Amino acid sequence: MRSVQNVPLFYPVVFLGLAASSIASSFAATPAEKPAASLDLTLSTTQASGGSADGIAVSYAYTPATPAAAPVTLQLDTLEPGLERSTDQVADLVLSDDRGALPIGPALVRKDGPRSLQTWTTTRAATGVVHVSYRMHVAPSRPKKRGPQVDLQAAGGGISGGYVGVLALPDIGEASFKTRVHWKLAPGAMGVSSYGEGDYAGSFTADKLLGTLFLAGPVKTFRPRGQAKDAGLEIYGLGVTQEQVQAAGGWAAKAYAAELKGFKLEGNRAYRYMIRSFDGVANPSGRAAEHSFMLYVPPGQSPDTTELHYTVAHEMVHSLARNLAKEDIEGDWYTEGLANYIALTVPDAAGLYTPAEYLELVSGQSAGYYTNAKRSLPNSALPAVVWSGRNAWMLPYNRGTLYLADLDAKLKAHGAGISVLDLANEMSARMNAGAPEDHSTWLAVLSKRVGSWAVQDWNDMMDGKLIVPAAGAFGPCMHATKEDVRIFDLGFASPVRLTAGASIGGLVKGSPAERAGLRDGDVLEASVDINPMAESLDKPVVLKVTRGGKAETISFDPRGGSQPGVRWSSSCVR
Repeated sequence: MRSVQNVPLFYPVVFLGLAASSIASSFAATPAEKPAASLDLTLSTTQASGGSADGIAVSYAYTPATPAAAPVTLQLDTLEPGLERSTDQVADLVLSDDRGALPIGPALVRKDGPRSLQTWTTTRAATGVVHVSYRMHVAPSRPKKRGPQVDLQAAGGGISGGYVGVLALPDIGEASFKTRVHWKLAPGAMGVSSYGEGDYAGSFTADKLLGTLFLAGPVKTFRPRGQAKDAGLEIYGLGVTQEQVQAAGGWAAKAYAAELKGFKLEGNRAYRYMIRSFDGVANPSGRAAEHSFMLYVPPGQSPDTTELHYTVAHEMVHSLARNLAKEDIEGDWYTEGLANYIALTVPDAAGLYTPAEYLELVSGQSAGYYTNAKRSLPNSALPAVVWSGRNAWMLPYNRGTLYLADLDAKLKAHGAGISVLDLANEMSARMNAGAPEDHSTWLAVLSKRVGSWAVQDWNDMMDGKLIVPAAGAFGPCMHATKEDVRIFDLGFASPVRLTAGASIGGLVKGSPAERAGLRDGDVLEASVDINPMAESLDKPVVLKVTRGGKAETISFDPRGGSQPGVRWSSSCVR
């Protein structure tokens, strides 16, 4: 079982509870409204000489909110720190306005809080409507960094990603664009995004627009029988078969219904589950957005497996519940921990996991926490180490999951009459009403609905105190037994992600990897998804490497030392 890697790009998901059809609106401003900028955007695929999709062409007409002539600055997210641009750069950038060609200065990079932006500024004031066009090649399928699934990728004869990966937008601060999006595609191809199939219109801030996910090309589709368009969950895929899309959709539709019920949301809201598959990294991962999420599935893997069902349920939570602000990772104990916890417990309560599947999923979350060498770090220290390698990035996910399971069990033991899901619903309600998207709102909910003991437990978790789940955590069938566990450690410093073609470096002398025969300079022949091993108490790592032109297969137990932990069993597994 794996944690879902959903690395932040600092573009918040906005939850308005609106179907895509309700986003479209008249662009005529009332006298009380301030003038708004407009953006008429056209997107199309570009093709390589063989006819396969290899990039995107972007063009738009931008009308500023006020007619006063002024320089225009375009900005494009660098995608750091989760990703790193290489081939996916802006090319052939051309600007013009009512006076003709609009020259631009050199590209610069500037920091904007936790993110960094590549910018271009015109060298004279723009007059009237500004026309912008450029193209962008797809990113490498196996990038140096594998962060969230928003980079521009070729998949199944089309392209996919997030607008944050491809749009260089005019800088208008926190104001909104009155936006029209048009897909210009070959006959038989489809463009689908977080806001629907084909063209659409609406009012978007830059952050909200950049949060959009998309597929474009020969997209496979599935809608549950009897469901009207834009009235529930719909599945779209590139690089997967129609049969795979349909199989994945059956389970997802049931999980979506269960989560809507748990979060007390109406059941006719449009929701788009997009799948992309290409020859990339070994581990599946997802990215949530408003009304939608994107799942990456490695080639040869089915999206209809228990661990990917769990991934789907996790990503749905991000789109249905309010998240804490994700700056500096410090909100992930809630944002990712809640997604993990709900993805476990709500589908299980709906009968969507077998007892054996549920035991494996819970055991994976537990092992990821208890075998983590950094588990005692306070939450405030995580931003400095979370991308340092090994399984450090998993810690806020697994810690948050165990904390919420322990809290739910204690709520029952105290006769509180409420659950973690109830507390999460109050969090969403408060944030929708304007409460801060930070820890203070959680503390306010705990203080009002639970009491001082719950506040103290939260402080202990944030300080890095070891969590030992109370009886009843994860449900009445689940039972935790205390035992010492070994600490997960691959035994080498690089690569952080085990991607084909990468070389082993920083091998620790005397480590299990070194004793098994691994050497500095060995080249990985195949990518390895490390998550199943990092979320296990005993699974070995198997590496296929070449050394001096000779192939080697090296297997070792990536663990050593010991520290207090837990092993799970289930009385419901027969």
